[in-house]
Order: sequence, then structure tokens, then C-alpha cells
Amino acid sequence: MLRAAFAAYVDWLLRHPRLVLAILLALTAFWASQLPGLRVEIDPDASLPQNHPYIRALKILETKFGEKNLLLIGLFPTDGNVFSPAFLSKVERITNRVRDLPGLVRASYLGLATPLAKSVEGKGDTLLVKPLIERAPTTESEASEVRRRAFLNPFYRGIIVSDDARATAIIANFRLTSEMRGYPEIHDAVARVLDEEADGTFTARLGGPIAILAALAKVTEKTVLLFPLAMLVIALIHYEAFRTLQGMILPLVTALLAVVWSLGLMGFLRLPLDPFNTTTPILILAVAAGHAVQILKRYYEEYERYQDSRRATTVAMLRLGPVMVTAGAVAALSFFSLTVFATTNIRNFGLLTGFGILSAMVIELTLIPAIRVMLPAPRTAETEREALSGRILERVLGRVARLVADHPLLVAEVSLAVMVIAVFGATRIHVDTAFKRQFHPSEPVRIDDTALNSAFAGTNTLVFLVTGPDGALEEPAALQAMRELQSFVEHDPRVGRTSSVADLIVEMNKALHGGDVKEAMIPTSRDLIGQYFFLYSLSGSPEDLDSQIDEAHRTAPIRTFMKDDSTEYAQALIASVQDFVSRSFPPGYTVSYSGSNASNAALTEVLVRGKLLNMLQISGIITLISGIMLRSVVGGLLVAAPLLMAVLVNLGVMGFTGVPLDIVTAPIAAMAVGIGADYAIYFMFRFREELATSSSPELALASALRTSGKAIVYVSSAIAGGYLVLCVSGFVFHRELGIMVALAMIVSSAASISFLPALILIGRPGFLYTRQRPGVVRTGASSA
Repeated sequence: MLRAAFAAYVDWLLRHPRLVLAILLALTAFWASQLPGLRVEIDPDASLPQNHPYIRALKILETKFGEKNLLLIGLFPTDGNVFSPAFLSKVERITNRVRDLPGLVRASYLGLATPLAKSVEGKGDTLLVKPLIERAPTTESEASEVRRRAFLNPFYRGIIVSDDARATAIIANFRLTSEMRGYPEIHDAVARVLDEEADGTFTARLGGPIAILAALAKVTEKTVLLFPLAMLVIALIHYEAFRTLQGMILPLVTALLAVVWSLGLMGFLRLPLDPFNTTTPILILAVAAGHAVQILKRYYEEYERYQDSRRATTVAMLRLGPVMVTAGAVAALSFFSLTVFATTNIRNFGLLTGFGILSAMVIELTLIPAIRVMLPAPRTAETEREALSGRILERVLGRVARLVADHPLLVAEVSLAVMVIAVFGATRIHVDTAFKRQFHPSEPVRIDDTALNSAFAGTNTLVFLVTGPDGALEEPAALQAMRELQSFVEHDPRVGRTSSVADLIVEMNKALHGGDVKEAMIPTSRDLIGQYFFLYSLSGSPEDLDSQIDEAHRTAPIRTFMKDDSTEYAQALIASVQDFVSRSFPPGYTVSYSGSNASNAALTEVLVRGKLLNMLQISGIITLISGIMLRSVVGGLLVAAPLLMAVLVNLGVMGFTGVPLDIVTAPIAAMAVGIGADYAIYFMFRFREELATSSSPELALASALRTSGKAIVYVSSAIAGGYLVLCVSGFVFHRELGIMVALAMIVSSAASISFLPALILIGRPGFLYTRQRPGVVRTGASSA
């Protein structure tokens, strides 16, 4: 029934090619009109797993204490002296201008000239809480007083002023707004303020998550510049495949239309492009062009047999169309399965890729036959050039066929040995996401980050939210436990500093005891601690504590400033803190974990686990659909065998080379499975077709490799070449993506033309061999 329906469709299509072209052009024009709606956006909320405990803590941190999107502004005076009147005036001016930017969270805005920065000291029984800068200093003595206040308490050393007083920092948190829709806008707005204030007396550096993600967004935008280069590489590979302009151009036209359709859908739905899906057009281009190569190769093959263009088109479509539908459905469903993911950007990636592959299949099953039947039949010179293309490749594939036919068991054993070695390498993989790792040390964002981490406590945060009943954080035992936790964490070499409301209580206790350092401790009286909070609100401002403790005195953050954004390291630190808390905190108190490093750790944990599960899900889809189309469970498992090899080799190479499994590399394995299934499907169907008419399985294998096998090599080469173009960007994410996808394509295609046929010759599955004529099941080189 399916074959009959497809035959009727092909007959109708070839009788109405101009109508088909008109419909395709109209659809393409519609999708092209949606392209202006595309935008590049990096929104962590779109990728963060909202139900993860770290992300729930992040929402509390943002709601109660105004901390989420951190930008560290470092100011380095050229004379090496922060505390000069002229430079402090400059600091105050910059602070005020940044304060007025849309989206700034004033409750957590901290710097030498912000209202939140105050010194604490005592005068007899009086507590004096004074701003570090009451007004811009005009004399050296006034500047010296600012310095005295800045270093009077340990609150600010290493956090907003370097220990050597050669640099100062402004800590700003921003909420995304209609005016500041993304991190690049925030970064650029602050950079404009700094540029306008630049007069050669200081150097400004920007760091923290906003700076890193803004740089990531800008690199993502530049990815579109690699698309024409990838197209050129793919075009050259296709020219080698056909040695004709038509063979080079027609696959690219169909592929470009598929890219327009898929990007048009993103624009229509107003879904943003991000690092996960900006390289997808290259994927769609290569995959779509690859399917077109399969059709055209089969067309030339049939034209050589019948010398009739219309009949060649019809036979090629009838023979290859169902296979394309199977391969396209498998790939599209594999990527559409990502739409059930909990994170928005992965859902967008799955939708974009799945729709692109589906679009490619529709376009190729309509446009190529319609154009081919409208064009004049190939001239003799054209068919001769096409026949001569890939002669060296044909000889190589002939040797592969003989090797597999003579030694199928040896080929299978070598393949299994490679997989065992790969499994050993895979055991060495470590899970770790570090966004800084994506940039070369010579990139400006890394240079700034290194300078800021050298001068200050760190550009990344891990926040411990301590919670108890109402008023619980006035208990001496709770505040003492917080102090001990801070001391425990600060012993870690990658932790720069910690700060909490407990530090404030200690300084107040010392101040009201005449500055005696022996009194730098948590008081033993709950009532006295309550009085300290009251005194501070009278001497300073009630809002000063908003970023340190909530109104009910039941929740307070311990901020940990870190020099490393490694999630592997953050998880290890969190684990040690959890153990410490279980041993040291009084009953009734809980500690939850947040901050930029915790958010990245949550994303890595959920995404890596989810992508590995998704890889199994995709494998199940491939096995199921292939088994249905081949009418055999064994057939489905055979299609999955080369994909298993490709995935294991990818993971093994990552383990041996030290490439971590992170939010960037985890999707590659799933991509390899989704794309690489095509090769096994194309080979399996062609082998079954050849086996039905050949006198031996070995001849069927040789014929299948000479035809479908050659097309598989060209298709995998085009995808690998297109992705290797990403290596020229210099961006680590692009380089790893390009190399790993190319490796997956090479391994999956090589396994499909060697490991898979070896398994077939060894196992002689009934769903293939029952179609062969009786008595021709010999093996060996002589029969081949």
C-alpha cells in the first residue's frame, strides 16, 4: 500500500512539475518573510532546570536579596593609587551613572561610592555607621579618611578594594528589562559609561557572569559568518561527487531552502537563537544536501541503465523515496524528541533541527524530481564526467567489500576491539562545565577576568542560604555556625573571600568594645545581637541590611567569591559544605545553595544526564522505526550497531583527550546518533535490494558499496567538512563541536560500510536472506 501510494504521488508530481515548483516557491517566500523576526539571545532562565534545588534557591536569592546577574566592574588607576581625590571623584561619577542604568538592583549595588558601603566603628557607647564616601574628596586628607574607613573593617578588602589599594571594584546585579533585554545590552551600556569617562587615568575591566555570557552571545552572532564557508566546502565535496555544476548546485539549492524554512519557523514563533542552535543551519545544510546527493546519484545510475530521463527519475524516486522517508523520519523524530526537555533552549534546538530535516525531506522529494524532469536529459559529456567521479573511492570501497567478504569475523572483531578501547577511554570522562574555558586566554574577556581575579576575591559566586524560623538568625549559635562555615570555606585555595551578616555583628561587637580585637566575635547573648541590629538601623539606614538578611531575620546569604567557574569544582565544594553543615549547624536550620557556580552546576547535572537519556531515547526511536520499515527487530538492531560504535568512539576520544562532558559536548553524542542513522538505513535498504537480484551476498555487498556506499562517503564527508569549518572560529565550543561531529560522521559512515555488512554476513538475518534466490548463500572471495 505504501509503495502504491508513493508511486501514485510520483506519477502526479512528474505530471505537474510547474505547479510543484510554484507551491514550493510560495512556501519559501512565506518562511523567508519571517526571517527578520530572528534574534540571538542568551537567557540562562531558558536553560536552567527550574525545579532543581539550586535554582529554587536562586529565586529566593533574587527575590529577597536582589542578586542574580552579576557584573564586576574593575577600575585600575594608572598611578596605582585608588585613594587620590581625583580618582575617587571619578569612581563616584561612574558609580552614579551605572546606578541610573535600567535594571540595576540597587539593594545589592556595592562599591566605594555606593550608599550600601559603610564603615562601622565605636565612640564610647555610640555606634558610628558612616558611608565610605560621604562626598567626593577634594583634598588628600579627605581621601585618606576614605582609605581609613575602607580598611577599618574587613568587609571590603578583596571585594571592592584590592589589598594593595591599587584597584577598586563595583559589584552590580541587573534584572533583564525591556530596555536591557539581554547580557550584551547590559555589558555595552556599562562599557559606554566607562568609555565616556575614560581620560587615560585608569583602566576598566568587566568580569563576572554577565561579561562572560555577553561575550558568548557576541561570538554566537558571528557564527552566521561561517555559514558561507561551510556551504563552499560542501559545494566542493559535491562537485567531486558529480563533476558537474548541476550535481553541485541542485543539492545546495534544496538544502538552502530547508535552512530558510527552519529559520523562518524560528522567526515566526519568535524563538531566539542561542549557542545550541546557531550552528544548526550548517547541520541542516549538510544533511539536506546529503539526501539530495543520494537521489541524484541514483538518478544517474538509472539514467545509465535506461537512457530515459523521465523513467530514470521515476525509478530513482520509487527505489529511494521510501528509504529517504524512513531516514528522514528517523532523524526528524530523533530531534523532535528533544522538545519534551525541561529546558527551553534544548526544546528550541530540537524543534529547529527536526523541522529542518523534515523540510529537507519534503523539498527533496518534490523539488529535485520536478526540476530533473523539466531539465533536458544529461548530455553524454555530463554522464561521462559523473561516471568518472570517485574512481579512486570506488577502488577503495571495492577493497573494503573484498575484506569484509573474505574476513567478516575479523572485521567484526576489530570493530568490537575498537569499541572496548573506547569504553575504557569513556570511563575517564569527567563532567564539568566552565564557560571561561570556551574562550582562549588571549581573548579580551579572559584577559579582563584574569586581571580581576588577581586583584579581587573572585568573579564567580557560590552562595549558601542559611534559613531557620522567624528570628532564628539572632541566635548566637546560628551566627557562630555561619562564621565557622565561612572559615571552613576560605581554607579552599580557589575561594577568595566570603561575607555574611555574621561579619557585621562581629565588627559591631568589636566597635562597641573600644575596638578591642579580642572582642571580634559573635556575642553570646541573643538580646545583645537584637540590639546590634537595632543600633545599626538607627546609625545607618534600615535598607542597608536588605542584601544581608531578610526582614524576619530567618534567612541570610553567605556569599563566597570564587576565582574558578568549574562546575566540577563547585559540586565538590558543595558536597564538603553539606558534610560540614550536617556536623556543625544547630538543629532547625537548613542551608541551600545558589550563585552563578551553583546555577551552572545544576544546568550541567540536568543537561548531561538528560542528553545521555535522550541518546538512549533516540536510539530506541531509530531501532523501532527501522525495525518496522525492515519488518524485523534484528534489522532495527543492526541499524543501531554502527551508531553505538560512533557514540562510544566519541566518548572514548573525549576521555583520552581530557575534553569534559558538559552542556556543550553532551549533545554531540545525541546528534551523532540522530544523523548517523541515515548511513546504516541507506546501506541496509540498498543491500537488501541488491541481494534480491544478486547471485551471492558478496556480489550484493560489492554492488551496494559501489553505489550507496559511495554516496554515504560523500554525504558523511560533506557533513564532516561543513562542521570542521567551525574550527576556524577560534572559539573552543565551535572547535570541539566541529571535531566531534566530524569524528562521529566518519566513524558512523565507516561502521555502516564495514562493521554492519560484516554482522550481516556473519548472522545472515532471515529478513534479508529469505529474499535471495535459493542455493546462493556461499561466502568467500571466489564467489565474490
